Amino acid sequence: MADSDNSTTLPCVTHGRGQRQRAHAEVRFDDPALALLQGWLRAQHVSQVLCRLQQRLERRVLDASAADAMDRQVGYSIACQAEVEATTAALKLQDKLPHIQAKSLLGVVAKLEIIVGADRDIDDPTDFPWPHIASVLDDLKEIAGSLPLERPKRSVVHEDCRRYQAIATDLIDLEKQDAKAGTMQIVPNLGACSRPSPA
Repeated sequence: MADSDNSTTLPCVTHGRGQRQRAHAEVRFDDPALALLQGWLRAQHVSQVLCRLQQRLERRVLDASAADAMDRQVGYSIACQAEVEATTAALKLQDKLPHIQAKSLLGVVAKLEIIVGADRDIDDPTDFPWPHIASVLDDLKEIAGSLPLERPKRSVVHEDCRRYQAIATDLIDLEKQDAKAGTMQIVPNLGACSRPSPA
């Protein structure tokens, strides 16, 4: 076998940093799981921003005098409903997860990131199977590399916040009209949509 004519060498299949970045950029546009993760992270971030806003407004309502309290309650109600709208958008994206097929290892990483990220608000992350899933996620990241995700620009977050606040304002206005017509009564429930501020 030492005399074999077959001396052709195979090309190296490892990628340099530039090639890996190009490959990640191409995957970003080709893999629907990555797009889903990007949208989910954006909705989660906006929800957290709106949560902090409604918590600040809740404090102002509680500290307000009786004369100012009603005006501040309306602002608080809008902020609370806007947070609900953003959270609902994130949940709708989560619901799409089983119907999205990843086209790469990074897409699989993206799907697991959503699963693990959603669990942070629901269950104890130390219970089975969450540490095991997190371990698989870490292994996949080692193999596939990091996700090519960018944090949403501040202007995009502000635009999303304004959009959800506009939806919330419309809903609150409809509730007020119904209350005036006597079909229902609005009783703002302070703390109803409060949750701990994210670290």
